[in-house]
Amino acid sequence: MIYTLAKFFSKVFFRFWGTPRIVGLENIPNSGPIIVVANHRSVLDGFLLASIWPQRITFLAAAYLFELPVVRVFLRAIGAIPVQSGRDNHAGKKAALEVLQRGDILALFPEGRVYQLDTLGPFNLGWAHFALNSGASVVPVAIKGTNSMLPKGTVFPRRTKIYVQIDVPWTMEKTLSPQQETLLAMNTRLFEQMEKIMSAPTIVEEVVENGA
Repeated sequence: MIYTLAKFFSKVFFRFWGTPRIVGLENIPNSGPIIVVANHRSVLDGFLLASIWPQRITFLAAAYLFELPVVRVFLRAIGAIPVQSGRDNHAGKKAALEVLQRGDILALFPEGRVYQLDTLGPFNLGWAHFALNSGASVVPVAIKGTNSMLPKGTVFPRRTKIYVQIDVPWTMEKTLSPQQETLLAMNTRLFEQMEKIMSAPTIVEEVVENGA
């Protein structure tokens, strides 16, 4: 119920503040398990993904967010899973794999925190572990514009153009004990794929450049 309401209000919010242009909806698999991996430009990114994705998403969220009273209630209500960077996170990893084992959708931001620069931050390997341990499809998603809508340190959003590209998914063969070299190779592949999408001019940017 809470997730449905959050999805509805997120749709309304983005429609008012900058209707997102979405490319690649046809690349969303019809069934799971699915891991959605996206770059992280703003705290709005999770709400944006929930608003455009046809199926329900379970998000991995930074553990410190669960320490904030109101935010904690909301995150638990939508079934988000807390993760703590640089620590064991056994419970979080187990919960994330259970989502995928049910054939559901897990979304995470491999940069691990918000990067409002034009370049990508380094990717953590956690998503690759989840992909190999579950055999889930990996769907790369590039987000542009949310950092301009809500710059770091601001409270009120600004009207701006949002662009989302959902790229072609890929799947690795299920491996319960992946080698470090395999994880690093997957991470490099994903990073390069995302970097290519992020560096390409979008239709939104082309329209602005042409003065339309």
